[in-house]
Amino acid sequence: MRTLRLLLTGALLLLTACGGEAGLPFSADPLQGCFATSARKPADFRIDKEGGQYFVSFGRDGQWQRDPNALHKASNSEIGRYFRDDAAQIDSALIRMAGGFGIFHFNKGATLKGKASDSDYMALMLIGAGPVYAVKCD
Repeated sequence: MRTLRLLLTGALLLLTACGGEAGLPFSADPLQGCFATSARKPADFRIDKEGGQYFVSFGRDGQWQRDPNALHKASNSEIGRYFRDDAAQIDSALIRMAGGFGIFHFNKGATLKGKASDSDYMALMLIGAGPVYAVKCD
């Protein structure tokens, strides 16, 4: 019995050591993590949650530069401003209140126009809007 307990404790420690969030592409919170404009590219931006607020950081010159303004978790009516006819297909979203950035997570089976078949996300950035992909954080 003691050997089994030691084995289980060792396995748990090993899983904990290998399970650091920074290396995982996905989080339990679909709005947290790293995202890229292509599934095969390194992350373009990262969403972190600190003190109950979400923040976006953009990759510039090999470093993350965090936007000082917290993102706002969008209500259904706010999502409707961006996806007038398809707001019900959006599970959750974060937007910058001053504009210029938003990330939207689709419900399973969403079929709205502009959604990539291999991504459950879309982002709105100063350079435009389009699908983004959850990728591994480096």
